[in-house]
Amino acid sequence: MHADDKHDIDDLAAQWVAREDRAALAASERAARDAWLAADPRHFGAYARAHAVFARTARARALAPAVPVAAMPAPRRVARRVLGWSVGLAAVLSLAGLGLQRLDADMHEYSTGRGEVLRVALDDGSALTLDSDTLVRVQYRRDRRDLSLLRGEALFDVAKDRQRPFIVRAADTSVTAIGTSFAVSLLQRRHSAVEVLVREGTVDVADTGGGVAPARLVANHRALSDRGRGIRVEPLQQADVGQALAWRDGMLAFNGDTLSVAAAQFLRYSDTRIVIEDPRIGGRRIMGLYSATDPAGFAHSVALSLGLVIERQGNIIRLLAPPQAVSPAHAQGHATTAGAPDSLQQENR
Repeated sequence: MHADDKHDIDDLAAQWVAREDRAALAASERAARDAWLAADPRHFGAYARAHAVFARTARARALAPAVPVAAMPAPRRVARRVLGWSVGLAAVLSLAGLGLQRLDADMHEYSTGRGEVLRVALDDGSALTLDSDTLVRVQYRRDRRDLSLLRGEALFDVAKDRQRPFIVRAADTSVTAIGTSFAVSLLQRRHSAVEVLVREGTVDVADTGGGVAPARLVANHRALSDRGRGIRVEPLQQADVGQALAWRDGMLAFNGDTLSVAAAQFLRYSDTRIVIEDPRIGGRRIMGLYSATDPAGFAHSVALSLGLVIERQGNIIRLLAPPQAVSPAHAQGHATTAGAPDSLQQENR
């Protein structure tokens, strides 16, 4: 993809989000937006990123241009017009220290709220990407770079420095690298469990409690470290690594996950809760790519694909079996439709 094309897509996505932020879209505007989203898979990723930026700071509202959607110019012309506010917003994100708390002269904390994704450039040329509801503490010393993942999940793109190893600690696990790209996640379902995913290079994973042999991970491998229970390593396809890191673009990817597991993932990004009381429904397997901040769109999509019924009360969405029994052929169906935007999220009646 040409660099100019990417800027055009990001600029148009920002305009759509800015328009939605000012007022509810009319039916014709929603149809135009949905057509743009469907025209290219890159559009949805840019749209999700733009939503994350707008959620990050209320100042984005003041910076967004008041360009009517109906009068949007062609992409090449809009790039120049939007450049001013997009650069200004980037400056706000980097200079205002959003998500940053300075603890002392050498230590900083970076955090995100629910539904937010934040990328941070560090002094040594490394970069952090924080997933929703994540907290990372950073302290650079003369002989090493110490980071602590205190909550959530983060991707670490490490600048090489053989004199100062890059060490990430999470619960009772430490991950050591010199120059590489890897993600670390504190698993919510098990307090002491840590997942390490290596995208590039090599890292060493160790149990700081002792008694467990450390493990060396190379690219396209994942390790699960659980205190006192050892470190389990498994290989991954490169496509699986990309799916696991889809949250960087505000998306959630599922590939054979149960519906219950998928529904639980949305709680990290939204106050809306998807409730599945029937274990037979919760055990159904799904596939697809969905907007992380759109649980209603996800519920609507899987309901259509799996023949379920939606009941919604406030922030609670229930997925239920229909009054009539679902046919065996339908029961084996997999949800493969990506999360739909709000104009498609009408509840089943």
